[in-house]
Amino acid sequence: MRDRLQHLAGIRNGCSNSVRQLFRNSRFERFAGADKWHRRDGIEARTMTHAAADLHGLLWAFELAPVTVRDQELLEARATDRPQWLHFSLVDTRACRWIEHAGLDDEAREELLDPAPHAHGEALRDSVVIVLSDMHHDFKGDPESVGPFVIYLEETRVITGRRHPLMSLDRLRRKLQSGTEVATTVELFEEMLESLGDSFGGFVSKMGDDVDDAEDKILAGQLHDQGARLGRMRRTLARFRRHVRGNRAALASVLPRLPRWCDSESRNRLHQALERMDAMAQDIELCQERTRLLQEEIAGRLGEATNRNLFFLSILTATLLPVTLITGIFGMNVGGLPFLNDPGGFHWVTGIMVVAVVAVLLLLRRRQIF
Repeated sequence: MRDRLQHLAGIRNGCSNSVRQLFRNSRFERFAGADKWHRRDGIEARTMTHAAADLHGLLWAFELAPVTVRDQELLEARATDRPQWLHFSLVDTRACRWIEHAGLDDEAREELLDPAPHAHGEALRDSVVIVLSDMHHDFKGDPESVGPFVIYLEETRVITGRRHPLMSLDRLRRKLQSGTEVATTVELFEEMLESLGDSFGGFVSKMGDDVDDAEDKILAGQLHDQGARLGRMRRTLARFRRHVRGNRAALASVLPRLPRWCDSESRNRLHQALERMDAMAQDIELCQERTRLLQEEIAGRLGEATNRNLFFLSILTATLLPVTLITGIFGMNVGGLPFLNDPGGFHWVTGIMVVAVVAVLLLLRRRQIF
């Protein structure tokens, strides 16, 4: 038995050493671009992109003019003349540690590290800090699936951070990787606002289509579950209107106080982005108003149906009232009831009830009740 146990222990140690040697010899390579599969030491493995690899909280990095994908080496590189964009995951303590020692203003550092920021903007001496709201990357229509992200903008560097994957920033990353050229940090900020507008604009367009579909069904008389559906739409639209208004207010508070290195042409384009947010807010309010009117339409149609049913029941009750009275009288089982011993009494009573019903209907018709 002892020899058998020693033999099994030797096999286990040998397997463990083989596995450790296998992982020691197998290395994952990091590079910018799409995920690729390669075979090394007989094992098929996927190399990780710069966005998926563990880069100490840095999700992606770009150098502008021309656009070049970089990795964490950019964090340790010396300052260059080329503008940079660094995007961090603020839930990573290493990213927060780098931000603390990045030489930022106290206000900018506090905004980037704030665990629960709200949409607002602040113009500093030579930079801008703005907090905006964006839809989560896995947004499925839930009004709670919206999160903030922080933008620190200076002449040669843009630092952004978020705590949950967001839709607009990832869209901008894919645009830059697909060949979109951006030369300055202000142009990058404009692209961010454009991507943000595309995300919210697509949502507003989808909600408008849903309202159109609900309207068609309501006008066709298909009221089943449409009230609950419109209620969910109104709740979602109300939440998104607040987010869009918050983004607009944050941007409006910063535009008049942009740093001197922001030229007039860029200021005009940023004002156009602000006008687009105004248009989106108006579209959301229009959808809200339409949902409210449709809910009132549903309430009116249900009220009409209820009134028709009550009217029918009232006519039926009035018509059968004489019949109920007659059957009640003949059901007393006391002496002296007419037709008690008459073989044709049932037919006489039935005829009396029919005459009474006809008389009531004629009376109701004469009074134009129906």
